[in-house]
Amino acid sequence: MKPASAALQAYLAEHDAVIVADLYAFRLADGTLLRYSGWTTPLTIPGTAFPSGSLNYEAADYTVFAKGPRFGRSKVTTRIGVEPAELDIAVLAGAGDAVGDFAFADAVRLGLFDGAVVELDRFFAPPAADGMSLAASLGAIVWFYGVVAEADAGRSRVDLKVKSLMSLLAVQQMPRRLYHAACTHAFGDAMCGFDRTGMAVTAAALAGSTQARLLVSVSPAPATLYDQGTVTGVAGANAGATRTIAQLADGTVYLLKPFLYPVPTGDTFRLLPGCDHTTDTCPERLRQPSPLRRLPLHPAPRTGGVTISIVIPGLGKAESQRMTDS
Repeated sequence: MKPASAALQAYLAEHDAVIVADLYAFRLADGTLLRYSGWTTPLTIPGTAFPSGSLNYEAADYTVFAKGPRFGRSKVTTRIGVEPAELDIAVLAGAGDAVGDFAFADAVRLGLFDGAVVELDRFFAPPAADGMSLAASLGAIVWFYGVVAEADAGRSRVDLKVKSLMSLLAVQQMPRRLYHAACTHAFGDAMCGFDRTGMAVTAAALAGSTQARLLVSVSPAPATLYDQGTVTGVAGANAGATRTIAQLADGTVYLLKPFLYPVPTGDTFRLLPGCDHTTDTCPERLRQPSPLRRLPLHPAPRTGGVTISIVIPGLGKAESQRMTDS
């Protein structure tokens, strides 16, 4: 049973007529939050109409849902056990439906929705006299919560397959630590123990910067210091957004995914170093006294082989070996 507000439970116990509107919320990997109304108009709803913990909960403010593209979805099923529930969402986006500076379909093709958190809410309201405006007194119910597992952008529509958080059990590494030569920890976390902010650098975007690459006056030593690192917008339209650095070469920061908004000259960004989890990275690139959290006694990779000796009756061992080797 899904939790509902006391006002909604009391209303449904006494009335047969009620308006139900779907509300869609997407939290992208960089933290960008997109909210869309499934009603015929945009909706502005008190944040307290949503349960605590919802993506749309606001203790002292209103939550705004834009009209946005048209949505269609499959039915939501509740299952017992560890099998994840699924929700299929079809998005019919128009030319004016954009995610930042990209069309909705282009944002999906660029991977901006990969792994995004999706929340489907059902908003309940008593019938309005004008048939359009909705009262927010009954609140909303979180109908589905999950992450984007598959995304496909066609010419006229976008299809998203969302799986419940139970699906994350299938991608967890078990056992937690594996015996191999590379470092087993996420770079910069508590288990790694390295403070990335000690090598952070802030730089301004130079003329010629785009959403997919930044031109900066940074010459790291060694040259690969910021490869596989992260860059975060400090000032400008992309402030707060974070992207992964594919490579920094000759003053150009190449990004795995572009920023949502254009990058004018003068916008500032903060670069943090990266790590390739190899044995030599700590002492050489990060200037640590010894490698961190690696398994130093792991044998070096090598190609295995099997030698088979066949003894042919009537021949000696040497003659048999010459025949099997030829």
